[in-house]
Amino acid sequence: MDISPGFAHGLATPPVYSYLSRPSLNHIQGSTAVRAKDMPLKIMIVDDEPVSLKLMRSLAATLNHTVLTFDDSQDAGQRAEKQRFDVVFVGMRMPELDGLELTRRIRNSQPNRETTIVMLSATEDIESLRKAFGEGADFVLTKPVSAARMRPMLAAMESPGWKGKRHSARLPLFTEVNCTWDDRQFPLRSANISESGMLLQPSLDVDVGQEVSLEFKIAEVRASLNVVARIVRKEGAERVGMEFIGLAPEDQNVIQLYVMGHLANGQTQSREASRHWWMGKGFLGSP
Repeated sequence: MDISPGFAHGLATPPVYSYLSRPSLNHIQGSTAVRAKDMPLKIMIVDDEPVSLKLMRSLAATLNHTVLTFDDSQDAGQRAEKQRFDVVFVGMRMPELDGLELTRRIRNSQPNRETTIVMLSATEDIESLRKAFGEGADFVLTKPVSAARMRPMLAAMESPGWKGKRHSARLPLFTEVNCTWDDRQFPLRSANISESGMLLQPSLDVDVGQEVSLEFKIAEVRASLNVVARIVRKEGAERVGMEFIGLAPEDQNVIQLYVMGHLANGQTQSREASRHWWMGKGFLGSP
């Protein structure tokens, strides 16, 4: 349902933002587009780009969510102090009351203290991203945002208890990982990732409790990460469990967006699919 004031003001047309998109998210698109909605969302979208507003509004309304759009951040702030929303998308660069100030206002409003706030940024500048988190944003999507980038996030948020599922979800991620410890480098491969850590193969000849540096890419969100982690468990010579330590906001955002991109389907790769990937990389022999 679209109840946007934009119709009265002649608002239209929204852009496309992202940190979330990428080709591999497209496979989620088909299933979530036709899925029955058990939990329609109340969504507010605030941006001064007409194309962006139109795109995001039409996408959310098509998925049977209730959508309210604003191109005036002052009006949006006043509405947020009176009405509760499940999700609020806020453009970072707004005239008068900018996106950071509006995010703070929404986060401090009585109805929306627990609301999910997604900041829409025209830049991947790390300082801006950190400011957004500091003001209360839960996620930052970099413009332009496409339907393929938005759909998995909205689909995940439809599920009751999605926040708890997000924190506990451990999802397949197959990528090369360069592990550094004491000036020594170990080439590893990831098997899965969560918001708190990774499972890597093979194991390391390093004690449990040791801190190491991990460098890896998440191609789906076009991001390279360099993080500190602690070895929390070893499974013989086969696998090693890593716990992230003090993730920078920008790294945390990348991992969260990857998780949200796969959470809607409760996506866990089958053992057979996992084996095919490892065989394709030459890490496993044919049975």
